[in-house]
Amino acid sequence: MSIPLFLKNMKNNTLLLLLFVALMSIYLAVIIYMYDPNGIGALVDMLSILPVTLVNALGFGTIDSGLTGFIASMFYGFLIYLFPMVYCIILANRLVAKWVYEGSFISLLSTPNSRIKIIVTQGIYLLASIAVLFTVLFLVGYGMSQHFFPGMLDEKVFLKLNIGACLMTMTIGMFCFFFSCLFNSTKPALFFGALLPIVFFLLNTLSKLSEKTAFLGKFSLYNTFDGLAIVNGQSSITLISGGFAMFILLLFIASVGVFSLKRLPV
Repeated sequence: MSIPLFLKNMKNNTLLLLLFVALMSIYLAVIIYMYDPNGIGALVDMLSILPVTLVNALGFGTIDSGLTGFIASMFYGFLIYLFPMVYCIILANRLVAKWVYEGSFISLLSTPNSRIKIIVTQGIYLLASIAVLFTVLFLVGYGMSQHFFPGMLDEKVFLKLNIGACLMTMTIGMFCFFFSCLFNSTKPALFFGALLPIVFFLLNTLSKLSEKTAFLGKFSLYNTFDGLAIVNGQSSITLISGGFAMFILLLFIASVGVFSLKRLPV
């Protein structure tokens, strides 16, 4: 890994990371603040005004009355797919395809750094920034819960939620990274890098509409992560994490492979 290049990535992309950290932290903080330890009847009544299909699509069809389950239902059931997906699409394109398209990689290759060293550094930065995002979310969720509802958050389960969501996002990030490494132009890299995560997102959303569409979830990576199932002990975080870790490794290797072999525009 190239430390100077990693630091340059930090300089160029920290603002983007801070934007998504702030946005998601605010949503998480508001959701925790909304929690009512006396019951969720008021929230259920409010959601009953909305169409049932919309409520199900947003993942709010089942809301747990406990604090940890409430967070899993309201934050780790819909928002956790959407915002990190957008972050991965933008960042993966900026780390590789944009540099290639603008000719910046040619100047990088004039340094003692090899292609593989450069692209490995870019991939490590992508994974590290996602890890930072979810570390902050864990700290914000833990801090807000301890402040407003001390002792009510199951820290171990909440940590499992963040680990699972982090690895899921890293997998999505590696899909975007692969297409960014594959193409020399930003347009096809963005198109194909965004296409697959968006399809996964739509299939997962549609699968929640009714029993007739539930089968669509089998074709979505997002369907693997079910926050409420993790809270209720119906889903093994070890199995989920192992599966995501395998995909991350394979996609990382494939990304390095295609980038090291392709011709770069002069």
